[in-house]
Amino acid sequence: MGKIFAVARREYVSTVATKGFIIGVLILPAIMIAAFVLIPLLINDRTPALKGVIAVIDRTGWTQDPGVVSALRQAYAPETLRAEREAERIAKEAAAKAIAPAGPLGEKAAQAAAEQSVADLPEIAVESLAPQENLDAQVEALKARLRDPSKSDDRLLAVVVLDADAVHSDDATKPLGSYQLYLRTKLDDRFEQPLHGKVRQAIIGARMAAAGQDYAQVNRLMQVGPAPSTVVTEDGERKSSGAAGNFFLAMGFMLLMWSSVFTGGQYLMTTVIEEKSSRVMEVLLSAVSPMQLMTGKILGQMAVALSILLVYVVIGLFGLQRFNLLDLVNSGNLTLLVVYFIIAFFLIGAMMAAIGSAVTEMREAQAMLTPVMLVLMVPMILWMPLARTPNSAFATIISFVPPIGPFAMVIRMASTEGVPWWQHPVAIVTGALAVFGAIWLTAKIFRIGVLMYGKPPNLRTLIRWVRMA
Repeated sequence: MGKIFAVARREYVSTVATKGFIIGVLILPAIMIAAFVLIPLLINDRTPALKGVIAVIDRTGWTQDPGVVSALRQAYAPETLRAEREAERIAKEAAAKAIAPAGPLGEKAAQAAAEQSVADLPEIAVESLAPQENLDAQVEALKARLRDPSKSDDRLLAVVVLDADAVHSDDATKPLGSYQLYLRTKLDDRFEQPLHGKVRQAIIGARMAAAGQDYAQVNRLMQVGPAPSTVVTEDGERKSSGAAGNFFLAMGFMLLMWSSVFTGGQYLMTTVIEEKSSRVMEVLLSAVSPMQLMTGKILGQMAVALSILLVYVVIGLFGLQRFNLLDLVNSGNLTLLVVYFIIAFFLIGAMMAAIGSAVTEMREAQAMLTPVMLVLMVPMILWMPLARTPNSAFATIISFVPPIGPFAMVIRMASTEGVPWWQHPVAIVTGALAVFGAIWLTAKIFRIGVLMYGKPPNLRTLIRWVRMA
């Protein structure tokens, strides 16, 4: 055991005591911290201050007030737009404060994000066009103006064509009609979506007037103010993050383990290939056995990956504490995260060590690495169904299938439902048995592969190595 730990210590120190490793580990947290502060300052989400005309071809025949055209004109009146922008600014500032870091810098970022969403008011004129006898020709002429706005001086932005039965119909059994919207080429989508909403609102207002209802009164009755949810925790109360809190917490747990396992496995494969190609492996094997060397390397790189995991866990807990979401994580889940990480790393690390011992160049390892990458991609693909239905039959079965099981268990235990207590010991025992099997197979490949040079082996050759060793 002394030789195994000596190899592991050498492997750990030679990896972490480098500038590249330190920078690589710290660069992502630095980017995340900078993103929270700088992105609200850099993103310009201002609605474009357009000037132009919206043409409406009203085929409904509805002449009473409120009509669709008059409602659209009111919707684009300067006082209406100004009130909308002020409400939008207040809402965005509140939302930005909810996700911004605490302190003066976070408050400034939230305020800047809210102010950037409010730009100069657009100057939109709504023009009513009487439908001509040849409606298709009329619409095509308007489309030509939209297609090439440089040839027209009226700055036509959009054309709205209302169906004849968009407001009222003599046949009460059929659904009412709708409208068609034609836009000028290269028009900003932040103008298009509000226009759709205003047209729909204008049509609904006209429909209610045609039905003898007061739209303003009905609209007031249908509006319910926001009711914030409060989560009661042992440490106090906090605003609810909704289902997204636990949903993305499950993804965070899985990504933490995935990135740590993959990074440590990559380091393990790279060091084995480098030492084999430089013949350093032969010197090491003169002092230790292949089994001791392989186990020591896996343990050393597991310590490297565990260090990466712990750094990100501390940063994640700090972020949850700043956002008052620390109650989403408990110490039991963190302990199980480490346990499942160890199982997952031994399984993936054994594959990486086997690949590294079988080839002499990184180029040769790429083809053999494909099956491992496919295995590592499965948790990414299954993250959403596992987080949504953590106790389904599929989720339960896949939790006991190595090497995907540890990742599935991490996703499930961070979900809202939790995992039945008996499944954790079963998953851990199953994973431990798989670890012993993986190390046994890898040791056989490692014993022969580290001293083999030349053409990289195929699957049949690897199986022959396992039988020979």
